[in-house]
Parts: sequence; structure tokens; C-alpha cells
Amino acid sequence: MSGTSTTSTPWNDYRITFVGGLHRSGTALVAGIIDASPETSALARAGAMPGNGRHIQDIYRGDQGNATEWSFHPQAHLTEEHARKVPEAGTRLWESWSPHWDLDRPVLVNTSSSHLTTMRYLQEVFPKSRFVVVTRHPIVQALAVRKEAARTRGRFTYGFPRLVEHWVHAHDVLAEDALHIENLLVLRYEHLVRTPARQLDRVARFLGIELDVDAADAVDAGRSNRYAELWATGGRRQLAGRVRGHLAHLGSRRGTRRADLLRDVTDAALLPRYRSVVGEHLGDRIRAHGYDVDVLDDAAPWAPVVHTTPAPQTADAR
Repeated sequence: MSGTSTTSTPWNDYRITFVGGLHRSGTALVAGIIDASPETSALARAGAMPGNGRHIQDIYRGDQGNATEWSFHPQAHLTEEHARKVPEAGTRLWESWSPHWDLDRPVLVNTSSSHLTTMRYLQEVFPKSRFVVVTRHPIVQALAVRKEAARTRGRFTYGFPRLVEHWVHAHDVLAEDALHIENLLVLRYEHLVRTPARQLDRVARFLGIELDVDAADAVDAGRSNRYAELWATGGRRQLAGRVRGHLAHLGSRRGTRRADLLRDVTDAALLPRYRSVVGEHLGDRIRAHGYDVDVLDDAAPWAPVVHTTPAPQTADAR
């Protein structure tokens, strides 16, 4: 699209910014802070997920399926080749998205988990675009997804090792694709909660905008603590208190109480097994992405490294 005129590519007058990251990784938090700037505009459409442009277009598919599997889908990973097959993709996407942006603002923000695996496609269509990706420890992300799942069904259908494997696969794609992306900033959620002002300053400088310094106060430094304790103890400590609460309501006819008790007992029984399985089968791949199975509150500085190549550590990335 580089040979087209400015008139036919109105998006070149803006800094289109794609924010991405797996569900429950802190993506919404970062996108919300960016969206609060008077220089940015997030997609706004009644009936659609806030800021998510994937649901306001019919050009590409992106993420499909539930949180355990969408990145495995063949159509989830889109590259330059896919974009070149549809020469009018830029025009059609702009026509779909631009009515839902405030075009008086210089930075237009589009947030979706699918951006984790479609950056090359979007960069081909919008060559001047920028990408902000948020990563969170795969164990914490998986525990957070399972916590949010439906009480009577989701905890069992969202198999824990499968959730972690999905994280690893999606971030394998990210690491490989990052080598082709010109304007990319990757934030570690663990660094964001530890030094929010510093990390948000990186975002502001990367996008060339002003961010409210008080936004750092919205970052909860202890948000992942309960997941770290759950992983370290196998859920035994939490189970005792939950069992007491469930027993107090066991006479109730509400089936969810019994389902919750079964779920919590099962979690406590299976978490040690999950820890062993994840460490044995996915530990090396997780470490290649800068995380450790046994340390849930820290991460190495991010670098676009493919699979098991050790990541170079630089102080600036923290």
C-alpha cells in the first residue's frame, strides 16, 4: 500500500495503535489508561466490546473459540501474505472503524486479544501503526481465566495444562512475528505492577502522548498474590475456609453451592499434579519467554526471542 496517495489512505494522518494480550493479562488495564489520554480515541460502538475492532469488521477472523484454544486455530495467525490477498483491506477496515473513532484526536486505539497473532497482517495494511502488547505469567493468567469461568462447567472444561499450553503457543507466535514489526512495545504485567510510573512513561514515550501520572495509582501491586499462594500451596489453605463456607449453606437447594464445593476440592487435589505436568512438559518453553514455573511475581526483560534461545537481559526493559 506504500504507493497509494494520502487521499486514498487517510489513516496515514493518524497513529493507529493496536493493543493486545491474552485475556486476563492486564490488557484492558493498559488500554484503559491509554484511552484516558485527551490525545487518544478508543473505538466506541454500542453493543460491541469496548475498544475491540475485531467485532466491527468482516475482513479477517482473528481469535475464535474459547480461551483455551483460539490461537491454535489456523486463521488466528495472519501475516503479510494474508493482507496482500485483499488489496482493499485497508480501505474496508478504515470504513468499518473510523466512524467509531474521534478523528479529531491523533492516536486511534484498537484493543483485542487477537492482535497478539495478527500484528504482521495489521502492519501490512496500516504501515505506520504501533503495537502495545501486555504479557502476564502463564500460570497466573491460566488461574485467572479458570477463576472467571462458569461455576458449574468452566473450571473443568478449561483444562489447566491446556490453558498454559495455549499461552505458550500464542507467545511463540508473538516472539517470531515481533522480528518483523517496526513499532512494538511489550509490557510485562509483573513490571507494570512493580514500577507503574516507569512502565507508563515507556508507553507515553512510545506513543508520543501525555499520560495522567495519577493513572499509576490504579495499578494493584498485589493483584496476583492470591494466585501465587494458590500455586505454592496447592490450594490447601484456601480450601479449608471455602469448605466451611460451603458446609454452612449445604442445606440450600441451590446446586451451585455443591458444584462450587466439588470444584474447590478437585482443584486442591489436582493443582499439585498440574504443577508437575506443566513443569515437565512446558517448563523450558515458559523459561524461553522469560518466566519461571516456580516464580509467579517476576519476569525477565522481554526480547523477541524464538522458542528456547535465552533472552538478553537489559536494565532498560525493566
